[in-house]
Amino acid sequence: MEYREEITPEMQVKWFESVDTISNNYFIIRVNGEKVGLIYGSQIDWNKKETGNGGIFIWDTKWHESPLPLQATFILIELTFLLGLERTFVKVLRDNSRAIRFNQDLGYRLADGQEDVINQTYVLSQSEYLRKTDRVRKALANQYSDVLTITFDQPEAEAELFLLQRLQQLNDVNSKRVILKQA
Repeated sequence: MEYREEITPEMQVKWFESVDTISNNYFIIRVNGEKVGLIYGSQIDWNKKETGNGGIFIWDTKWHESPLPLQATFILIELTFLLGLERTFVKVLRDNSRAIRFNQDLGYRLADGQEDVINQTYVLSQSEYLRKTDRVRKALANQYSDVLTITFDQPEAEAELFLLQRLQQLNDVNSKRVILKQA
């Protein structure tokens, strides 16, 4: 994460209110019902069909070296492309070689003009993602399934309602890959 200052509870509430819109997809990562992290695609431009920024934060350190970050990332990217978006962007600190390698393995490439920027922008297209991750996606689907289960905690909230409606409009092939639930 780029922001390194202390965040007060009031700042957290204000931030949440600013991102709880149809232009942001924030998801809690749960393992056996326990909240262990957050993954998001934000600054979505539905007309341009792209996500402006994405990221993952796993606060429970016991999951850092597990398959969980990879699994959550694949789920978010799969969902992004199922929703009809064609490109997604992430920002990675230039000295974070581990995150750079991780994103490049998914198919992200450094965006033009980012070589000398400290917080660099990387871009991922659906075709490059599918090409770079074919074997891993098949292995994950064989081990876990290629069906995404999405649970809506507040389906009456504008952002959740918008996402729910978009997912209900998937074509027949893609609709079989999504299970929608309410908490």
